Amino acid sequence: MAVRETLKPFDVPHGRPRGGGAVAFVFQGGGSLTAPQVGMLWALNDAGLQADLVVGSSAGALNAVAYASDPSPAGLDRLEAMWMSLRRRHVAPLSVRTLLGAVTGRVDGLVSNSALGLLIEGAAVARTLRGTSIAAHVVVTDLASGTAVALSDGDTVPALLASCAFPGIYPPVQIGERLFVDGGVSADVPVLQAEELGASVVYVLPAAGDDAVQARPRGPLALAYHALGQILESADRRDLAAARGPVHVLPAPVSAATNPVDFRDTPRLIDEGYRLATAWLADHMMQAGLDAGTDALPPDPSPRLIVGAI
Repeated sequence: MAVRETLKPFDVPHGRPRGGGAVAFVFQGGGSLTAPQVGMLWALNDAGLQADLVVGSSAGALNAVAYASDPSPAGLDRLEAMWMSLRRRHVAPLSVRTLLGAVTGRVDGLVSNSALGLLIEGAAVARTLRGTSIAAHVVVTDLASGTAVALSDGDTVPALLASCAFPGIYPPVQIGERLFVDGGVSADVPVLQAEELGASVVYVLPAAGDDAVQARPRGPLALAYHALGQILESADRRDLAAARGPVHVLPAPVSAATNPVDFRDTPRLIDEGYRLATAWLADHMMQAGLDAGTDALPPDPSPRLIVGAI
């Protein structure tokens, strides 16, 4: 199956730093299509690569904070178990009352975020963003200005609810005096935010891509998700080109799923994420002549960035 597009973010001028400094794992958003990131984390763990900080948008932010809360194999086991148990009702339960409220303008989302909040509260994540073992930053979008904001402290649950607040689906989330929506709207792949937070070397953990030969998406949520993904693609390309340091994009599987709350493909996506990342890491470490975990990998001439949303 084909991916949407192959980008070349490592085609950069000479003189970029090739290693050293703070290492960031950057998690792209993508709803249920961020499941491969769990397999990628296992591959990075097996290769001995560790992050000094993590930055995530939307569903990728949940993976980022869960990993930062406990980056040990036991923590990865718990994160994987959570993903394997997920169903639509855990993140987007539909109710006639909420739907009617959205139609009449009494509420600002088709789906209540209460179930998602309960999921986050029950997950093995630190209660506050300052309480993680690795520095964690959650990207949200300021509703008034449309700009990306990296939340680095405060309670974890509202930060993650805000980062996952896909416009029109979930209501905006108020933190302090400001309203925030999905971080993927302003920074789907928050590479520039990671560099602003001190990263010198970035590893991007992308969401699964879509199957280019599949039938067009059907249904309002799938269509909105697909359309936003197309809009964000040019922004992702721009941000990758603007990055100052080396950006290593792990390969990701593709999925026929067009609905970001469809979790039926989760087991395969996690396995494929692990398999592809393991092979990629082994190949590039061998080419570089490096031992796992001793330095950053060298630039790759043709990594794949799979552009998603949420």
